Amino acid sequence: MFVPTIYIENSNNKMSVEVSDKKLHHLNQVLRLRDGDKVNISDGNGLISYGNFINNYVEIKNSRMYQRQNSLKIFVPYLREKSRFRFLIEKLTELNVNEIHIGMTKNTQNTNYSKQKIKEWLVSALEQSGSAYLPELFFPENINFNDFSVCFDISGEAFDKNVQKLNNFAIGPEGGWTDEELSKFQHKIKISEFSLRTETAAITAVSLMM
Repeated sequence: MFVPTIYIENSNNKMSVEVSDKKLHHLNQVLRLRDGDKVNISDGNGLISYGNFINNYVEIKNSRMYQRQNSLKIFVPYLREKSRFRFLIEKLTELNVNEIHIGMTKNTQNTNYSKQKIKEWLVSALEQSGSAYLPELFFPENINFNDFSVCFDISGEAFDKNVQKLNNFAIGPEGGWTDEELSKFQHKIKISEFSLRTETAAITAVSLMM
């Protein structure tokens, strides 16, 4: 049976957690929850609490602390199409990436995304998947080549899944990396013989490193 998950910060060590009006509307009007129904609470830092929905509160019965199986940090550029960009952010959340750095590259097209809206996409993906983790979000103006010394690009060396495990890596924009940008990476890795969309490359790269 499906049990909904809601994200509430600092919900640990509590036996009863109040649900905000916004989340109450979703639980009552969308999911049709009734008093006594089961609800999970994720604090975004590994803790899942299991309880029952009673009088606009969740009465906690027990909890479990999950341990991360990997530690991944990824740089991705903004995408012009909102639906594709949201899809990318949501999938990285579902895959439990630790840090998502979103910034500009030479070929990144002009965009206008609210940082708060992007955070809401993360929360939505966490609640939909029931994940114990909410990625940390960073918004650098440009990519830091000291933090991200590895990129995925069709011009790189073929990826060897038997020997290569990377924690930090960058994904290029829709127009590709410039020669100047490519020269600043210490390593360039190819994961396909063909050009991949940014979101496809990011999801594939993360999946290979898990």
